[in-house]
Amino acid sequence: MNVYDLIADHYSELFPLEAEKLDFIRNLCPLPGRLCDAGCATGDLAIGLRQRGYSVCGLDLNVKMIGFAKQKAAGIDASGELSFHQADITDIVQFGVFDGVLCFGNTLPHLHNESAVSHFFDAVYRSLHNGGVLVVETLNYDRILDEQKMDFKDKETADIIFRRRYDFLPDGNIRFSIVCTDKPRNTVHSGFTVLHPLRHQTLLTLFEQAGFQSAAMYSDYCFTESRPEDYAVVYVAKK
Repeated sequence: MNVYDLIADHYSELFPLEAEKLDFIRNLCPLPGRLCDAGCATGDLAIGLRQRGYSVCGLDLNVKMIGFAKQKAAGIDASGELSFHQADITDIVQFGVFDGVLCFGNTLPHLHNESAVSHFFDAVYRSLHNGGVLVVETLNYDRILDEQKMDFKDKETADIIFRRRYDFLPDGNIRFSIVCTDKPRNTVHSGFTVLHPLRHQTLLTLFEQAGFQSAAMYSDYCFTESRPEDYAVVYVAKK
């Protein structure tokens, strides 16, 4: 089973949409505008943005996640201004031109190597209107790689216990393991995927090489300047 199939049914409960994230995007991307949610999972962010007035295209490689996103959208919006596609985010150029591209939720490290990340940034740059922005959120891999540890907190809902673990591999990649306990059925399912973590300076260099005019790093959705001890980093690159 695909590792993310394990949590697709419970994704919205495990990772609820934060109003602060919507406000953060609104400050970066004026209305009206067309946005791409690259790595949209079950579609909650894209739907929230559509409800705020944006035209939104959601992309995710996981078939089950996209299926849930399409089900939600069918009952919310029939205008054609909200769409979901099962696709690799590096194929973004197939989906038109955008005012903003959003890549939240530690999606980026799922690209297998630095070359794939560079290809994605190049494709995003070509897909953005002049003045458009790329927003990328990742865990703080400078801290994680320096410390060689990541202490995830367990997440629990009425039906599931969700546990995560990092194992650091000799080639510099990270084995990301998930264990899900189905409480009503008293069953346990597990899986893993391999992540390619990139440090701050590498990402800033790749933004520049793709042609972005500037890139900033923030601690949160309130534009707080990034700090070495942060859990995550939000990058904003402007074309």
